[in-house]
Amino acid sequence: MKKIAILGAVAAVVFSSCGTGAGSLKTEQDSLAYAVGLDFGNYVKGVDSTLDVNVIAAGIKAVLANDTTTMTREAAYNFMRDYLVRKPKKEKEASEKFLQDAEKNNANAKKTASGLIYEIVTPGDEAAKPKAIDTVRVVYEGKLKTGKVFDSSKERNDTVKFAVNQVIPGWTEGIQLVGKGGEINMWIPSELAYGERGAGQAIGPNEALQFNVKVIDVIPGDSTKAKK
Repeated sequence: MKKIAILGAVAAVVFSSCGTGAGSLKTEQDSLAYAVGLDFGNYVKGVDSTLDVNVIAAGIKAVLANDTTTMTREAAYNFMRDYLVRKPKKEKEASEKFLQDAEKNNANAKKTASGLIYEIVTPGDEAAKPKAIDTVRVVYEGKLKTGKVFDSSKERNDTVKFAVNQVIPGWTEGIQLVGKGGEINMWIPSELAYGERGAGQAIGPNEALQFNVKVIDVIPGDSTKAKK
């Protein structure tokens, strides 16, 4: 929905003089224009969904009018190249500060040798702690360092089942610290999450993540297969 809203606004600004709105695809050319807009919007969202739509529209208009007064195509390319090099570095620095603040501001937070920061909300059954070979059923919520929720089984009123050794390293390590019925908060460095590549459009490069996880059930794995 957000992508469509962004492109709808861009289309309204760019094509308002033509009398063609985002919801008025009367001709094949209109459909083509909107499809191009959606494709471009997907790119914009991947770069930064908070970019000013009006400024984007101004850039589109400049291209269509062959106007290079504000920025030439070469200058735009050079800026984008430099920006995309700087962004991961800035994100790494911001994530490191976020993790430092998380450790500092949560009195019961602890840090493992790998860099995982965690807080045990409820320890759960000590005799039923999951191992790497086990499967767990959990309720979880994942947030970016900004506090924005990017995934939540809690919001869906659902539980999720997964093998402990088949998720990001931060989860694999953290989930083994609580037993069945337990709850944990985790602040995960990017190197224990999705690293320099990020994950799709939701999680950027070098981005630290935070999770709240409740372990509903622990299903023992087959230790004989694990030894093979």
